[in-house]
Amino acid sequence: MPGKETIFEPLWIDAPNAKAVLQDKRKAGELSQELHDRIAHLIEFGWVVIPNAISAEHADRLSREIDEVVEHPEYFIARRGREAYLHPRREVYDDPTFRLIDYHVNSKLAREAIFTRGIAEVLHSSFETGINAFQCLTFHYGSQQAMHQDGSYVVVSKPLQFMASWIALEDVTPGSGELAYYSGSHRLDDFLFPENSKSWNPGRHGNEIHREYLDSLVARSEQAHMQRDTFLPKKGDALIWASDLVHGGNKITNNRTRRSIVTHYCPENVDPKFKTFTDYFYREHVAEGCFISSRHYDLRPRGLDRLLGRLAKTHRYRRPAFMGKQAPDADRKKA
Repeated sequence: MPGKETIFEPLWIDAPNAKAVLQDKRKAGELSQELHDRIAHLIEFGWVVIPNAISAEHADRLSREIDEVVEHPEYFIARRGREAYLHPRREVYDDPTFRLIDYHVNSKLAREAIFTRGIAEVLHSSFETGINAFQCLTFHYGSQQAMHQDGSYVVVSKPLQFMASWIALEDVTPGSGELAYYSGSHRLDDFLFPENSKSWNPGRHGNEIHREYLDSLVARSEQAHMQRDTFLPKKGDALIWASDLVHGGNKITNNRTRRSIVTHYCPENVDPKFKTFTDYFYREHVAEGCFISSRHYDLRPRGLDRLLGRLAKTHRYRRPAFMGKQAPDADRKKA
């Protein structure tokens, strides 16, 4: 729930009257008791766990499929550290900071996971419209990222109107860089960058204010006596969180993997920022009320796709349309 002085339009679950609206929805029969309880937890704490969101078998199949991207790397996009985008050849894949970018485009298993019933129900109820999964990442190890709010880096046309999910592809153990968050921190007042921006632009805003922002999130959360929790899920469990939840990755102390798939979603009527600078933006319908889009892939239907829809694509991968800033030739050959 944003601060009282926010200049942005929140989702209903983050509005000051969210609890009253939730009760009205329950009385009207719009929500099951289970879904009501999950939304209530999300309103109160800024996060909710969906146990067994996907089966252990599904998680294992997805992990094996991710391992196989090195066999046809030209269809996938990866990063290691803060380097330029690369194809996931073996040297890239073996890097501890490796992650796949927008894996949901070329993986039916990933789409089934990120739109699994428990997740989709919470998102549909929170958005009150269709769901667009516009960014999807896979991780082998914990990110160790500093405590932050997603809206600083994930930019949509309505800055408070998106959410995220994190699905465990294996049991997560302490010391593996587990996800950590301050419960209730989605209610902190907005930190605004210059020009009343919710997001940080490195070129325009610089690093000093970014450091101030990161420090303030932890300081304000602790001053408000918000509990710092960690997520230690079993394989197949999922965590859903609000865009303003302060979260990050704990330090890795045991060098164990923490395999996961992370997705950002927005309502169908909210646009990811990349729509403004790509000429191929398209929301592809993949399930009832569920869509995908991507900065890196052209999802527009063409040829047989227009006639047959997704069925025409089930046995072939799409190639990336945008690889961003490229590494020097020597680095690409090395990778």
